[in-house]
Amino acid sequence: MRSFQRLDVALSLSLIGSAAATVDSDPRNAVPAPLHLASTDRSPTSRTAAPEVEFRREQGRCTMRDSCGRKSIFGGEIPCPDNGLATRHDDDDDKEYLALLGKVCGDDFSTTTCCTAGQLEILESSLQQAEPLIALCPACKLNFRHFFCALACSPDQSLFLTVTTTQSLTKDGKPTVAVKSIDYAVSDEFGSGFFESCRNVKFGATNGYAMDLIGGGAQDWLAFLRYMGQERALGSPFQIDFPAPSGQLAPLSSASNTHPTTAFSAASPPRPFDDVPLACNSSDPAVRCACPDCPPTCATLPARLSSRERYERRCRVGKMDCFPFALVIIYAVALAVAGAWGLYRLATGRNRTWGDGDLDDVDGAIRLAEDEDAMLPPAGLSSYDDESTWTRLRRQLSLASLRRSNGNSKKSPRTSVAQATRSRSSTDSTIRGNNGVHEDATGRIGSRAGRPRGDTGGSDTSPSVGAGGSSRSRSTHAGSTSSQSHGISLVNAEETAAQSQPKTYRFNNILSEFFYRLGWYCASNPFLVLAISLAVCGLANAGWARFEIETDPVRLWVAPGSEIALQKERFDRAFGPFYRTEQIFFSVAPARLRQVDEGDENDDASDLAPWNPVDEPVLSFETLQFLLSVEQDIRALRSTPRNLSLASVCFAPTSPSPDGIATSADDCVVESVLGYFQNSLDDVTPDDWAERLDACTSSPVSCLPTFGQPLNPKLVLGGVPDGSPTSQARAAIITYVVSNSLDPEVVQRAEEWEATLKGYLRALAQPSGEAAQRNLRVSWSVGTSLEEELNAATNTDIPIVVLSYLVMFAYVSVSLGGSASGCIRTIGRLCLLTAAGIISGATWIFRSVQRSFRGGQIRLEEDAPDGSGVRGRSNSLSHSLAAGSLSGLGAYFKRQVLVDSKFLLGLWGIVIVLLSISTSAALCSAAGVKVTLVIAEAIPFLVLAIGVDNVFLISHELDRHNAQVRTGPQASLADDEDEDARLAPEERVARTMARMGPSILMSASCQTVAFGLGALVGMPAVRNFAIYAAGAVLVNAALQLTVFVSALTIDLRRVEANRIDCFPCFKVASAAPADTAFSSHESILSRFVRTTYAPNLLRPATRVFVLAFFAGGFVLSWIGARHVSLGLDQRLALPSSSHLVGYFDAVDAYLDVGPPVYFVVDGLNSTARPNERKLCARFSTCEQLSVANVLEAERKRPEVSYLAEPPAVWIDDFIAWTNPALEDCCRVRRASPTTFCSPADSDALFDGLPEDEDFMRYVRHWLESPTDEACPLGGRASYSTALSLSSAREDIEASHFRTYHSPLKTQDDFIEALAAAQRISAELSKRTGARVYPYSLFYVFFASYSTIRSMARAVLTLALTAVWIIGSIFLGSIRTAGLVTMTVFLTLLSVVGVMGVWDVSLNPLSLVNLVISVGIAVEFSAHISRAFMGSTEGGLPVPLSKTRHDRTVRTARALDAVGASTISGIGATKLIGITVLFFTQSRLLRTYYAKVWLATIVSSALHGLVLLPVLLSLYGSSGYALTTQDGDGDWIIGSVERRYAARPYEDDLDSLDSDED
Repeated sequence: MRSFQRLDVALSLSLIGSAAATVDSDPRNAVPAPLHLASTDRSPTSRTAAPEVEFRREQGRCTMRDSCGRKSIFGGEIPCPDNGLATRHDDDDDKEYLALLGKVCGDDFSTTTCCTAGQLEILESSLQQAEPLIALCPACKLNFRHFFCALACSPDQSLFLTVTTTQSLTKDGKPTVAVKSIDYAVSDEFGSGFFESCRNVKFGATNGYAMDLIGGGAQDWLAFLRYMGQERALGSPFQIDFPAPSGQLAPLSSASNTHPTTAFSAASPPRPFDDVPLACNSSDPAVRCACPDCPPTCATLPARLSSRERYERRCRVGKMDCFPFALVIIYAVALAVAGAWGLYRLATGRNRTWGDGDLDDVDGAIRLAEDEDAMLPPAGLSSYDDESTWTRLRRQLSLASLRRSNGNSKKSPRTSVAQATRSRSSTDSTIRGNNGVHEDATGRIGSRAGRPRGDTGGSDTSPSVGAGGSSRSRSTHAGSTSSQSHGISLVNAEETAAQSQPKTYRFNNILSEFFYRLGWYCASNPFLVLAISLAVCGLANAGWARFEIETDPVRLWVAPGSEIALQKERFDRAFGPFYRTEQIFFSVAPARLRQVDEGDENDDASDLAPWNPVDEPVLSFETLQFLLSVEQDIRALRSTPRNLSLASVCFAPTSPSPDGIATSADDCVVESVLGYFQNSLDDVTPDDWAERLDACTSSPVSCLPTFGQPLNPKLVLGGVPDGSPTSQARAAIITYVVSNSLDPEVVQRAEEWEATLKGYLRALAQPSGEAAQRNLRVSWSVGTSLEEELNAATNTDIPIVVLSYLVMFAYVSVSLGGSASGCIRTIGRLCLLTAAGIISGATWIFRSVQRSFRGGQIRLEEDAPDGSGVRGRSNSLSHSLAAGSLSGLGAYFKRQVLVDSKFLLGLWGIVIVLLSISTSAALCSAAGVKVTLVIAEAIPFLVLAIGVDNVFLISHELDRHNAQVRTGPQASLADDEDEDARLAPEERVARTMARMGPSILMSASCQTVAFGLGALVGMPAVRNFAIYAAGAVLVNAALQLTVFVSALTIDLRRVEANRIDCFPCFKVASAAPADTAFSSHESILSRFVRTTYAPNLLRPATRVFVLAFFAGGFVLSWIGARHVSLGLDQRLALPSSSHLVGYFDAVDAYLDVGPPVYFVVDGLNSTARPNERKLCARFSTCEQLSVANVLEAERKRPEVSYLAEPPAVWIDDFIAWTNPALEDCCRVRRASPTTFCSPADSDALFDGLPEDEDFMRYVRHWLESPTDEACPLGGRASYSTALSLSSAREDIEASHFRTYHSPLKTQDDFIEALAAAQRISAELSKRTGARVYPYSLFYVFFASYSTIRSMARAVLTLALTAVWIIGSIFLGSIRTAGLVTMTVFLTLLSVVGVMGVWDVSLNPLSLVNLVISVGIAVEFSAHISRAFMGSTEGGLPVPLSKTRHDRTVRTARALDAVGASTISGIGATKLIGITVLFFTQSRLLRTYYAKVWLATIVSSALHGLVLLPVLLSLYGSSGYALTTQDGDGDWIIGSVERRYAARPYEDDLDSLDSDED
């Protein structure tokens, strides 16, 4: 992680006169400390008590001076108490002193001082060490120098300095009294001014503040000064206390080995040091600081509201947003107006007339034939016109008709026609012809209304049917201008003369003829078709040789050539790919953990219980020892087979090796709390570990790790409570940074070592491991964890997904041929017969015993004179059971279960689905389209849903034709003109295809084009899915219209040959006619749709309710859609048992820093002075809105910019490095300016700022200059990868400015952070003229969300447009196609609304599911809409007065024709499969597949089977006959007549036409 590229800064700010810092044997431990007064004399230390003397406070008098020795050989010189007068230096002998004084403290400093020349030299050296931290802010630097110059040399020391304790030392072998502690009185004005001038000074190399290094991160001026005054082993040699301005405070520390004595007795309290501090925003250019170091000098950016502020300021009405509130109000008003208008029309009787086809006239019900009596006016009224308004309204709203209708629906369909009691004018009569339909004087119709399909004989006609009812008249078209239709209302008497040829649609005729011929060919040559089709598919499947799976998330979710993809590519090429990280969290384990088998090595401690962070400190001395042992174990790990160690693969920017490989593990960047102790606890005790840790985290530069870069406390300690020391952290974090590269060899080496580390961490996290025994929870991740866990999740999902498909396959195979219902009926009837026999026998015994007691003897019922006793009835029942029903039951089982079953045909349907998936995948692979996991999981669902529906439609349509065929003795009862009775299997199959082929083609065309248009989207995941889906649907339709038709013909021949399903070699003996009487049956679902669902759905009151219900659903869906968020929580894609779930939870709970972000400047000549000003920030010549200044200004509003840390500005540090005042930063030799010096040299001088060639020459040297205590601005550690040089290293092609995002916890945070970074980059590009772009590791995963809403709108709009256009072509009606499109749109909207309710985010995965929803919704709607268009009454013209009635009739017939097939074929199939998916462990499958697919199926079913029929009955277009004039035209009309002969609601619907005004 580039966050670890921190400058190796270890400054010894021993600013109080000690030369010890320059001879410190371990400079890493040097800490910033105040300047200490001391002489240059050195002697052994001794201690003596100092006699008390009188202390005088006055101007010109000192408090301390010179040096009285050291406390240790490594300690600094300690000054002597000296209350004498200050020394005046104004003669020629003091020129050198005065020159040194002016250089150190400024020319305006008093020449009368209390310090010696030796003290000035040490002061100068100490200040120069602090200079790199604060030199770029003149105000801070000058205040810093003035403050310590006053402490060391002010002639008025006695006024503000007080020696509080002394100690006895030795110097030159003589005992001395030295200062032990002092009080430095500072006024609030100077202290706060000094603090504010330095508070925001940045140290760019560490993305931090200088205050963190010199002030311990102090938040006020008193804490700042007290931190610098603390006595430390390698800092200030004595204690400097800073009393609060309100009074003196006790010293912060005291000597441990001496008893301090009062050295002076102050006669008066001190006067605080109150010089005027310099402000960072001073108008003086020599004092004024730049924007990054002084916020008041920054340019003000345009105000911008954060997302939270925008949310809080949104329009609301109470607690409800204005938009949903407006929708609810509009809906309520519209509903109230519609209700009032309906009541008005009911009350005024405007809905009473029947002649206009309005079905709202008769008690709001669609009447069955047997309910005709209920349609008569109440007794005493000649008509409904005589009713009062109140009586009429009460009657219209009555539910009595509904109860009567429901009750009558249970009666036998063969009921007599209700006789009329009121007369009607003959002009209102409708001539129905002589086809078995009789109309009385009132216009009411009787017919063979309840006849089951297939029972078309004339022996069981209704009493009101004349003789003609026993025979059927076959209508023809040749030379005829009229058409007769059995059971179908045509035209009224007035329009009989105007009858003409049936209305047709030429395109439909062409399709019908084509599919008729295709069906005939496939049925005539089934084996040839199967062979050719399978051969073609086999040849196409050769494309599997080029099959590839795309797993790269960049290529999966980012469009090739998109800006974000190009930016990542440029960044990787210029600076190298982002580092690999191995991260471990240690936290306190919950009190109760789920016990697991100790022998299960696959369970991690993170799996033991749901994430529940414990609010307890994790650190203790024992925990530190355990962490140390863990780190030592990891350093010692060796991989196989290459024997790689951490040093072999880690990132080591400070390694002396030229290839960057660490020479030892100490060179590796390892961010750990133990880094503050240099990976050793030898000098740490259980008593002082917390104190030392808190001191190190307050000043990271004081406790550098072995790799030499300061540690950010937020990266190693997490969950620190506010106001608590870091030792109270709730988590310890260890991060190993591993090198990454575009070189595959480097990546393989890293992955090999990561595999070894993974095994160690998995064992460490075991519940029986050492960590658990220490009550620690281990949450971990390595570089390969995410990919491996996603693969594991996929492998875990495979069984449940396969089981889901197997369940659906089994359902299809069983239910297609009715074998399941056959078995159920057989068992049910057997149980019924058994129960009837038991009840009958028990009844006979009971009655016999009862009568025997009455008569004194048992009387046999057969002795009854009339032979009609109980005994006779029982014998009759028994005989019936034995001779009839049982016999028929056996024959039924043989025929319906063994022969009529289509299990093998169902398997053919499944094979076709699988073959279409395989073939389309092979074709796409051959075309170079890679498959994705989304495709692998979603395409089978889509094709199965669509394909199974078509299989059911074709099979059920063929069953309708087969039901007309009668065999055996029944054939003699058939009419000579009963054409279906003589049709060959090939003819029936051809006619089936002629009817259903165009419907299947229309549906497949809509879906293929809709999916194909999705390929226009740039996102590869969506584009590839669209291509695969379009290909799979197209191939599936082609195979179903050829292969399945051939298989259907073979199965039909098997059935007619009485061969057993699945075992066609075995035949069943032919059954007697009586035994097969009920062989042709209607399924329960079909009968329910025909007799119950359709009539009740099309009642006027029901239709009004449906419209109101779906209008409310539209409002709720729109409101819910507004709550759909963006994103995809990666934890959902993982198994619940994955160790990464706990790791991500730990990151959210404990990591208090966001990911690093790089703002890359590309295409700008950085060596030119004008461009330097566009980049820099720390100098007065920099532009106000330069790159660095804008980033700093944005950082100050993190709620908008999501930036939290100061940027690392390479050009500022480079120019500062060239500053001649920083003499320790060696650049060129003084004697040879063209020769760069080595780090050991210090004789260097450079004047001015480099440009052009000089700029590049010094940049190259700067990038090789190490970062050390002497020169912390060296660029090797911090900026070696921040600049991309040309191949000749003569130009800077690109450079980046590193900063950090604020902590990002939610998906919205990540998305907003990316959007903010892109906005900032766009503004910088506009201002600088350069190409500026942001880069962070997570951007590529969230790039799609910036356009996914518009992308979703575009994809779905294109799909809906395709549905409307293709539907208009196939249906021949723009209006009906519009209704279908509107239904699909409402389905999509409801799915999106459910996503908002279920908290399912919008992401590429859910977008794919929405595209699937289009296909499913079309499948539910297309067949019904085409059946509606083709279910006209023989295709004859319909008068305008009857158009509404015609729409209702055609809607009911459409539901009867395809409703049951759609429900059982797609609805039930997918619901069964989806139910299985809810048992998966993958939350991703449950959320984005099970839930979304469930919403899709339910919504599509409701809209397609409830709303669409209502819309069609109200607003559908006029229909046409499904006929052609060539070859197969005549059979259509006859088929339509027979098809709808036995429909109870037909006569009822027709009867509604009889009351015309």
